[in-house]
Amino acid sequence: MPSQVTRMHMERWLLAKGFVQRKGGKTSHVQFAGHGVTITLPGHGPSDLTKKHVGMIMRQLERAGFQRDQVLAELRGA
Repeated sequence: MPSQVTRMHMERWLLAKGFVQRKGGKTSHVQFAGHGVTITLPGHGPSDLTKKHVGMIMRQLERAGFQRDQVLAELRGA
């Protein structure tokens, strides 16, 4: 997995792939809906996502039909 993926980078990637940001609730977390799944990104703490969080996002993206290798290549390339 990429060693560092930031929240902002992941947000841009999700928006570019057709996800839409859901209206915020009472927490600082940011949710993106699209392709039959909802991706939640933390809105606080370090800007770099943990490997665990990236892994959870990857599993959701795979359920939505994205290819793991392609997504990882795009994230590494940015």
